[in-house]
Amino acid sequence: MVNMRKKFEMKRANQPDRVPNFFRNKFHGYDDDMPESLHRFTKLLDIEKDEDGAGLMAAEEIAKELKSRKCDIPKFRNLMILELPQLNEFLFSTELNPPIGDKVDHDMSAPLWHYFIHTSLKSYFTGNVLFGRYSIEPIIDALKQGVRVVELDLLPFGKDGICVRRKWNFEKPLELQDCLDAIKEHAFTPTRSFPVIITLKDSLKPDLQSKVTQMIGQTFDNMVYHHDPHSLEEFPSPAQLKNKILISRRPPKELLYANDDEDGVEIRQESTDQNYQSVVGFHAVEPRGMLQKALTDNVQQPGWYERDVISFTQNRFLRTRPKKSKLSNTPYKPQRAWMHGAQMIALSRQDDKEKLWLMQGMFRANGGCGYVKKPNFLLNAGSSGVFYPTENPVVVKTLKVKIYMGDDWDDDFKKRIGRLFKPDLYVRISIAGVPHDEKIVKTKVKKNEWTPTWGEEFTFPLTYPDLALLSLEVYDYEVSTTDEFCGQTCLPVSELIKGIRAVPLYDERGKACSKSMLLTRFNWS
Repeated sequence: MVNMRKKFEMKRANQPDRVPNFFRNKFHGYDDDMPESLHRFTKLLDIEKDEDGAGLMAAEEIAKELKSRKCDIPKFRNLMILELPQLNEFLFSTELNPPIGDKVDHDMSAPLWHYFIHTSLKSYFTGNVLFGRYSIEPIIDALKQGVRVVELDLLPFGKDGICVRRKWNFEKPLELQDCLDAIKEHAFTPTRSFPVIITLKDSLKPDLQSKVTQMIGQTFDNMVYHHDPHSLEEFPSPAQLKNKILISRRPPKELLYANDDEDGVEIRQESTDQNYQSVVGFHAVEPRGMLQKALTDNVQQPGWYERDVISFTQNRFLRTRPKKSKLSNTPYKPQRAWMHGAQMIALSRQDDKEKLWLMQGMFRANGGCGYVKKPNFLLNAGSSGVFYPTENPVVVKTLKVKIYMGDDWDDDFKKRIGRLFKPDLYVRISIAGVPHDEKIVKTKVKKNEWTPTWGEEFTFPLTYPDLALLSLEVYDYEVSTTDEFCGQTCLPVSELIKGIRAVPLYDERGKACSKSMLLTRFNWS
């Protein structure tokens, strides 16, 4: 009897047009009412081969979710019935059906060093190294995107002035006061209130340092948080530091060097104005030499530094940045530093776009607030249980990613692709994380399609999913030239919402495309 029932259910699930008919019955529509994008999608679901009835079960989940959320969607709330156009709008909306949540859902009451912090480098600089310029606009833009650490390089200007600029770039500099005013105006909103850290890099004399102290006090007043570096108390939490400004000082390069000692870092301090030093309430160490290379390059083997660095970052702040080089393509793997608990990985907008995508992906987590709670294994690792990302990997979760279809490239990319012919689109899917989890795959090329349908699934075994980032990149295939970029997104695996989701795409610098999206399914086993 059981076998007969199973055979009957398999036959019933595999009937042609089972999924389209289900949606028509549930949402009161007919063939003429079904939008083209929804029609294509239902055909893909109808031929699901993962397991018996997979497509129908997915359709039932979509219908159940939409009806349960009807009252939460203003435009649907007062409708007596939902029809196929509403189903189509919900399913393909990156706002109504997003791949990750938009709420702060991490515990924000732990000490500040328990969090990864969204950090920018040369926050006031825009353009490329040779033809860039100084502006407050990159600072404002960074703060709006959730950056919480802003870096300013201070240099003397004129007789007793202070400007913000790079040491060997002589474009018209910024006035420090303009930068401070911009930070004050744009640092906090009702939905983005966790602390902002201003990192000052300077080689100013004590009289100018005293002037900086006065400017900070006059601009921010009681917003500035003061912390005694010798205090035995734990650093306050992001929740306790809401709407606070923390001042950090990065000593000149020649005053930071690395020895192969227990922590791999030693700091020497120069004489400074005491008031200036007292306003610095946030102290971070930057690695140099061997330690910097180990934490930022693609090093595969565990080394002497791993145990001590992880222990160090449990109650102190570590900041890394790309190593300066005459070569533009210097190896830099942000995930190397995250793997060892470094709270601040600094990148500038002039860095390689792939690095920026990883940074943006990491900090889309936790509602994009700029603070991401570190995984417990980085916070609790002891002498007998240290996190070694390359030893004895055990798969703890398997992520399945199915790319169904995409749409709206003719709105966002028609000027770049498809001027004479329709594009030949494909998706590059990859995992960035610990070395054992990294993997790159591609869909097939769909030729001459503005609305390509793939229906391809890929499997990613993960040993440390809490550190994994999923990257989706779309390209137009070219035979004789470099494939044309057509959008990307990077998402934290730990935040993915199970099911079929509308994934928004972004341009090379992380600006959201107006409409381009991928309809994708996320599942775990």
